[in-house]
Parts: sequence; C-alpha cells; structure tokens
Amino acid sequence: MGSAYVIFGKTVPAHYISIATLSAALLVALPNPFAAAQTTPKINASSPEEEKFINDYLKKAEESEKKEQH
Repeated sequence: MGSAYVIFGKTVPAHYISIATLSAALLVALPNPFAAAQTTPKINASSPEEEKFINDYLKKAEESEKKEQH
C-alpha cells in the first residue's frame, strides 16, 4: 500500500492530502460565481446636456482604454 501520514493522531492516506490540496487551491484561484456583477453608478445630472456630456466622456474614455489594452 502507499504511504500515509499521521496528522493529529490519525493516519491519513497521501491521496487524501493531495485531493484536499488541489481542492483548496482551486477554491482560492477561481472567482466567486455568486458575486454580484459590478454596476455603474447613476448619473445625477442637472440637465440633459450635462448628462449627454458625461455619457460621451465616459464612452470616449472606455474606447481609449480599450485601445491602450490592445
């Protein structure tokens, strides 16, 4: 039979330790699927022109950010 370790007075097979290690690593590495999606905050503009200006500015900023990433 394969090797075993004594942990807290109990004999634990090596494959149990490897399965626990891989499971713990996956839980840490994978993102949380239940996390809420990030939402953009509401724009509280005092006029429609201001809201349009803010939306255009944000759109241009996102486009320039995408260009920098590529």
